[in-house]
Amino acid sequence: MTKDAFAQSVVVAALALLWASPGMAQTPGSPGPVPPAAQPRFPATSFLAPTKATWESTRTLVLGIADSVPEDKYDFKPTPAVRTFREVLVHLIGENYTFFSRVAGDNLGSNARFDTLKSRAEILKALRESYDYGAGVWAGLTEEKALEMVAGRGGQQTQRWAAILGVIQDNMNHYGNLVVYLRLNGIVPPRSASRN
Repeated sequence: MTKDAFAQSVVVAALALLWASPGMAQTPGSPGPVPPAAQPRFPATSFLAPTKATWESTRTLVLGIADSVPEDKYDFKPTPAVRTFREVLVHLIGENYTFFSRVAGDNLGSNARFDTLKSRAEILKALRESYDYGAGVWAGLTEEKALEMVAGRGGQQTQRWAAILGVIQDNMNHYGNLVVYLRLNGIVPPRSASRN
């Protein structure tokens, strides 16, 4: 990763963290906040507290989009050059495992195992499981552990929590793509539904 690309990633992550607040952590119709017992106990001044809130908001947004699309639209793509709705979700499943396995120090193998997911039910189940895996990693994270150096993409050394910023950025990039996919199919994204 070049210095410019890294700086851009840091700016995007910082903006995402500033955007996160308790009021933004849920969307209309979301199941509500995560029970306090399930959340890591980070001090109010911890850099992980707003990062966790942003991650929870991101998870809610993506799951809301995935839940709102019927199976007959899972093969939709706006142009031949881009992924289908199904392929974007399968990509996110793999990326959730890739980034959080770096945080955890796990070796989960190739994401090719997700390429066989076809039905909406299989994809939604695997997507939820990928977020559950991330929640498990969060549960074992401390500020001290988050600052430890681990191998990132290409073997580049990075802090554990930088991988979390990476997965937030990746999820939000694709969330933005998927909002367009929904709109092109006449589906109102869940986050906007209460405004219409």
